[in-house]
Amino acid sequence: MFGARYITCRRVDESLQASQSRSEHTIIEEITALREEIRALKEKRAEMIEQLRRLRQERRDLIEKARAVREQLRKVREQRRKLVKEVRRLRQLRRETFEKLQNIMSQLESQKRIAIEFRPLAQRSINAIRRRIEELEWKQQTQILTPEQEKAIIDEITRLEELLERTMQARRVLQELSEKRAELMGLRLQIKSYGEEIRKRSEKISRLDERIKELQSRLNELSPKIDELNSKIEDISKKVDRLREEINERVEKLRQLSEELRIMRESREKQKLRQIYEERRRQVEEKMKRGEPLTLEDLKLLYASEPEELEEEENEAAEGKNTSISS
Repeated sequence: MFGARYITCRRVDESLQASQSRSEHTIIEEITALREEIRALKEKRAEMIEQLRRLRQERRDLIEKARAVREQLRKVREQRRKLVKEVRRLRQLRRETFEKLQNIMSQLESQKRIAIEFRPLAQRSINAIRRRIEELEWKQQTQILTPEQEKAIIDEITRLEELLERTMQARRVLQELSEKRAELMGLRLQIKSYGEEIRKRSEKISRLDERIKELQSRLNELSPKIDELNSKIEDISKKVDRLREEINERVEKLRQLSEELRIMRESREKQKLRQIYEERRRQVEEKMKRGEPLTLEDLKLLYASEPEELEEEENEAAEGKNTSISS
């Protein structure tokens, strides 16, 4: 009985394989091709992701360089701003000093004319005039004088006192003139000093301008490179996304084909089981016709409505047998 069943199973299996092997073979080929495509796409995506990583690192490095250049540029511009402010302050001070100088020069012109008039008086000896006044006053006080003599002495003292006042005034005028000339010299030196400080700061500003141009040039070089990397990163990111979509599509198609293959194999097994069932049932019916005794297995097979019922009973019997053996 078991030998006949084995032969029947083999014949049915060969028959089913002959009818379905081409379709199953096609699906298996498609699955194999899909797996290869998925593998290749994943490798390509991995390469692009690595390329993205390198490009992003390169972009980070360039951005860091650009940030450092901008910081240097900010500091240099701040230095320049301070120097420009100092130059403006120095120029204002120089203008104010120059106005003072012009005012003093104007004063000197008028004082020079006065000094020409007072110079002969200024050359007189103040001490000599004072001594002469003291001598006259002493003579007036100690000697007996006639009214005419006393009047002459008083007139002389008055004249000498006026002369002393004019001499002292002349000395003051000449002193003021000398002081104005000294102040004029100091203002000229101060204007010269301001000019020197302005020149030094202007030279520093020029050097800073060159530095600003240099830093700006470097920044102008970095910015297009960063933009170019941004464009590359965006383009490759889109490609990676498209590859991810393609992989997902193929994975979904692979899942569908695998499910189709599973259903096909299950269907084949069910068909195989049904053919075996039909073949065995036919054999049992022929056995009945010949009047041969039927076994319990033959009866089960004869009265089973579906091959699945027979399979379930066989499985239950096998499980019961295994349980009894283990106990």
